[in-house]
Amino acid sequence: MTLDAALAQRLRELARGPAPLLVASDLDGTLAPIVQRPEDARVPPATLTALERLATVAHVAIVTGRDLATAAALAPVPGVEFVASHGHEASFATSTLPATGLSELIEEVTGDIETRFADTALGVERKARSVAFHYRADPSLAAPLREALRELPEGLRLQPGRLVLEVLPAGGGKGTALGALIERFLPGSLLVLGDDLTDVAMFEGARASGGRVLVLAIEGGTETPAEVVAAADAVVDQGQVDEVLALLVEALADPPPA
Repeated sequence: MTLDAALAQRLRELARGPAPLLVASDLDGTLAPIVQRPEDARVPPATLTALERLATVAHVAIVTGRDLATAAALAPVPGVEFVASHGHEASFATSTLPATGLSELIEEVTGDIETRFADTALGVERKARSVAFHYRADPSLAAPLREALRELPEGLRLQPGRLVLEVLPAGGGKGTALGALIERFLPGSLLVLGDDLTDVAMFEGARASGGRVLVLAIEGGTETPAEVVAAADAVVDQGQVDEVLALLVEALADPPPA
């Protein structure tokens, strides 16, 4: 695939904008294609290579709902930072993210849902700071699952996503996650990539940063929420993400024309 010429030009202009450049990307559905089971997700080798090269010329961070250990295993790239668990874990020291200590409550909710949906195709993904209930294998579970999670214990919140409902501690979010990265790197320019409702807060945080910003929605077919597309400057196919990253590397390596 080839990137749209207008988008390619915008990426080159971003690379030549105020330094430093921070590239903040979602993981699942953006760097890694969506799969039926989350444990089968992989970041393609070409994308890992592009991330590694980009991390030598810009600040690169992955902002994800995965827990920190899982995210780092999926993208073991030198120089890349992580803000994980929807803004509740980071690979660097920061006071920006909220403290959490609600694992027992989350486990109680998990046990209740597992009992209620024992004979269904509901997938349960336990994470370090949250639990995700996947109904990709049976979308008809969406309504009863949402009803079962309608009243959560105090201190917990519900985060919808692409064919998933996640229970996690209140606070955090990808807007908070991006704020921690901005505090760490003080970027003059920002490229933000995401594909799901959780990423919209990151898009909004980028626009409020005061720097030069380019927001890309990653297209994943009919599942891509309309709100994500509406909040972005441009839309690219998931298979084009490594092209975007490689173009940035090239643009950062080339001096601007005199």
